Amino acid sequence: MSQEEERESDIRESTNEENNDQRYTQVDNDVAYNPIEGYQEAKEEEKKENEGENPEKENVNKTDTSILNTKKETKKLKVILLGEIGVGKSSLINRYINNKFSSFTQSSIGDDVKTKKVEVDQNLRVDLLIHDPTNEEKLGKFTKNYYLDAHGAMIVYDLTNEKSFQKVKYWMEELNSNAPSDTVFCILGNKSDLTADRVVKFEDVKALAGDNLNYEASAKSGSNVNLAFEQLTYAIVEKQKEEENNPDKVLRGKEGRKTQDLNDINKDAANKAKKCC
Repeated sequence: MSQEEERESDIRESTNEENNDQRYTQVDNDVAYNPIEGYQEAKEEEKKENEGENPEKENVNKTDTSILNTKKETKKLKVILLGEIGVGKSSLINRYINNKFSSFTQSSIGDDVKTKKVEVDQNLRVDLLIHDPTNEEKLGKFTKNYYLDAHGAMIVYDLTNEKSFQKVKYWMEELNSNAPSDTVFCILGNKSDLTADRVVKFEDVKALAGDNLNYEASAKSGSNVNLAFEQLTYAIVEKQKEEENNPDKVLRGKEGRKTQDLNDINKDAANKAKKCC
């Protein structure tokens, strides 16, 4: 046996037999050290971590658990699109939902409803149910069921078509007559990418829209499409918050809109939506 092996053997015997009550010796910084088990302090720390006794680790775990357990409120909001045939209503929906554009949109049979999830804030998620009016246009009119329970509406016109803009007032009146009185709406001019062909003046649109939401967008390029839909969503949420504390709130349903004017209803909601982003 070499001298080194003999020395290690003596240490083991001394530790296990002669100093059984004092197995640890003092080294630098008063850290207890055992020749066989190593540093006591390190062993104790490792034991605490394995048993979940580390306070800092517990705090991290608690924080992670609270985040995972936080559940957002989810609301379903119905949004309808109004406007003349050919202004690009279906194309706007396709751009917003799928981020795609096609110059030819195939008509569908039956209710055509697309869903988009919108994260309003850390506590609220909205399932936006967007109703494509393709089937209504096939019937030659917009039925009362289409307006029923609508929370929001997008009135669309074509920036290159003066006649489609002149019909916006008609669609505002139709919405006022058939939709619930707390329905929030936005006026949206489509085809903003066709700048050379534009015939509708911005000043005329602003005068008609007043304090209501008003945007120009392009289903082809995608410009302002997300913005318009999301600002409409925020305005609806703001309107609902106001209605929750209103003792004279209007019941939603088949009775639809009877007494209030759209401009008065949307004024505050539109202003708040503009300020939020």
